[in-house]
Amino acid sequence: MQAAIFHGVGDIRATADIAKPEPGPGEVIVQVASCGICGSDLHIYRLDSPSALEMHSGTLRTDVDGNRIIGHEYAGVIAAVGEGVDSYAVGDRVVGVTAGGGMAEYVPVPANPFQLAKVPESVSFEEAATTEPLADALQLVRKAALQPGENVVVFGVGIIGLGVVQAIRATLPEIGEIVAVDVSPSRLEMARQVGATAVVNAAEEDVVEACGRACGVVEWEYPVMRPPRVAAVIDCAGYIKHMQGPPPLQTALHLLQPVGGRIICFGAFEDAVTLELMDLIHKQPVIEGSMGYRAEELTQALELMASGKVDRRRLISDRFPLAEVSEAFQTQGNGRAIKVMVQPVPELNE
Repeated sequence: MQAAIFHGVGDIRATADIAKPEPGPGEVIVQVASCGICGSDLHIYRLDSPSALEMHSGTLRTDVDGNRIIGHEYAGVIAAVGEGVDSYAVGDRVVGVTAGGGMAEYVPVPANPFQLAKVPESVSFEEAATTEPLADALQLVRKAALQPGENVVVFGVGIIGLGVVQAIRATLPEIGEIVAVDVSPSRLEMARQVGATAVVNAAEEDVVEACGRACGVVEWEYPVMRPPRVAAVIDCAGYIKHMQGPPPLQTALHLLQPVGGRIICFGAFEDAVTLELMDLIHKQPVIEGSMGYRAEELTQALELMASGKVDRRRLISDRFPLAEVSEAFQTQGNGRAIKVMVQPVPELNE
């Protein structure tokens, strides 16, 4: 079969003579229609760093011949069923989430509710291939514990951040302001289209001042401060080494209103960061990390797509056949693309 093999930083190539996998006990084999390029895929493609090396185990599947196959958020059709699997059958339309292997014509997937779910007929395969990042977004929104009327800032509006905006709009209709922050004009425009009430280009204006204009400010007597009226910051950007200005986590501390504010961190950190932390004392926020999702959020993501409450198709900016996987990664990393899809078996998407 054909598969995308990770050879090292900046070197991912399609290879046609890879062994087709067989299902083990408790597994199914999925014939892959569409597989999205994730931020963690891009992270290991761009960097040879401790943080990137830590991600190898979650983004690369090593096959019987030692080939490292990338891709972990995909959708397709079950082609074979292993021993002990009775809730899935050959021909079922499914979304899969595994530690790599998805950018191939076939991939083995454990048949458990965290990694495999049936796709409603009304949801296309390429939409379904965005299920995992939408489930991640739903967990971020859940952890942020947003209340009616509260204002929230979303840092980084790639596929995760845009999913956060969509999830808030779909599940919290009485929310206050939703401010999207990024440095990509195309992504900021998409954030506005999917429900952000204000957008801030961090490369062009002061984020704290801009959020204060959008959300208003809090007059705090002791210690004296006038921060924006922001109850929660959801950080989908993390820290990118070439990024100009302070890390988003630092800006998030400056943004929060005093007492009861929440910062939920999802974006990867490409290197160590230095932070000024007196706001941690003065404002008494809760800072929490988020990794993954609950199994029911995978299903909820598909239900939101099937109901029409969330439109994921509009977030797919580019599509490439598997043979052009190198070009696909270059496009995903250009700062303008939102979600790039690799199509191992293109005819399944027709």
